[in-house]
Amino acid sequence: MSSRRQRRHDLVVIGGGSAGLVAADFGARFGAEVLLIEKDKIGGDCTWTGCVPSKALLHAAGVAHQIRTASDIGIRSRGAEVDFPEVMRRIREAIAAVYSFETAEQLRGQGIEVGFGEARFLDRASVEVAGRSIQARNFIICTGAVPQRPPVPGLDAVPYVTYEEVFDLDELPGRLLLLGGGPVGVELAQAFARLGSEVTLAEKESRLLSAADDEAADILTRRLAADGVRIEIGLDLEQVSWDGSQVAAESARGRLTADLLLVATGRRPEVAGLHLAQAGVHHDERGIRVDQNLKTSQANIYAAGDVTGSFQFTHYAGWQGYAAARNALFPGSASGVAQTVPWAVFTQPELAQVGLTEELARAQGRKVTVSRLALERVDRAQTSGDTDGFIKIVASPSGKVLGGTIVAPVAAELANELSVAIAGGLDLQRLASTMHVYPTIGLGIQQIASDFAFKRARTGLRGAVSQALMTRFRR
Repeated sequence: MSSRRQRRHDLVVIGGGSAGLVAADFGARFGAEVLLIEKDKIGGDCTWTGCVPSKALLHAAGVAHQIRTASDIGIRSRGAEVDFPEVMRRIREAIAAVYSFETAEQLRGQGIEVGFGEARFLDRASVEVAGRSIQARNFIICTGAVPQRPPVPGLDAVPYVTYEEVFDLDELPGRLLLLGGGPVGVELAQAFARLGSEVTLAEKESRLLSAADDEAADILTRRLAADGVRIEIGLDLEQVSWDGSQVAAESARGRLTADLLLVATGRRPEVAGLHLAQAGVHHDERGIRVDQNLKTSQANIYAAGDVTGSFQFTHYAGWQGYAAARNALFPGSASGVAQTVPWAVFTQPELAQVGLTEELARAQGRKVTVSRLALERVDRAQTSGDTDGFIKIVASPSGKVLGGTIVAPVAAELANELSVAIAGGLDLQRLASTMHVYPTIGLGIQQIASDFAFKRARTGLRGAVSQALMTRFRR
């Protein structure tokens, strides 16, 4: 960006989060002249305020919980004393370790030019950054999303934190009021409760984790309650206020008070300041409008990740970043919009989901077979005592895998297998005949698949043939 002559880059990527990093790396690997523009910190939400710190916090909370419950497996301890400033220091170490592979110096070593500042479009072929005009053949907008404020009266006058500020805390809140029962809210509620906060989780909808399988959401709701979280579902707040020492939330059910208010009620696409109208890029409150190939209303401008208003997952953003860069730089096109996106909640136990849920399949009127295995039937779960959960696979009548829900200690890892099965068009018979390691939680998938395969082998034409062969063999 310091060159005096006007250059025309092959690709300018706006935003250095997951989508932007993957897009820039893809372009650089194929020899494109790539400029990555980031207004704040490279790495985006996932590195600084999302996936990395939240999972590090959950790990610390999980260790504290294990120490407190160690007597359940015959290990005596005097309890867990939480040094919250030290916990936060360790979290910041984890952030720094991840960021060390994403610094501007690292990216420049990969052939990616990096510039810092807010980008705003001048027209469809140029942007301005820090007073400089930058031209490019193609652009990819990867500016992500920001916390969404709920329309609660009085919120403007109350000090509160979102996922962007909660990891700046150096003191464990004694009483925490958390608004929002989605994945972020549920994870943080369990983490702070296990670290020692008195947590109240308030959700406006009729249950937590509204996008999850009903049975899975019920299990996590019970687990949070067992961890000491007070859960208020279907709660419509009428007013919040601050008296200088505590926050108060009023509803038809009464009054809730806390030392800290944490708002986790969703995110909205970040398009402010981009001057998209100058480039003729269509957008609305749901984000930048893109087609199946992530192209915006301008042929040379693409968008990827959370800014498009679709699934808010780091892995999906990265996948879209790849697709957008491929489509921008090469002939032809690849789909950048997926219907099947695996996701997980990293509580204990974890909840993971991919493809169709049982409820969605039924609502669509699809003929499906649903196979379920209680986690207590998986030997590895018995060895650790983590038997509160299940594996559920949704398949076509012929056995083609269409979706799955898992509640287990390593549910997110298991979801990857089902994701591969769905993408590859595999059926349960194939999973049944694929050897799995024993003893693992993942063996439960093979157990389900084998049961399905045996049942099919004993019914219908196949069953009749099998029975005839067995009868002949006995003779």
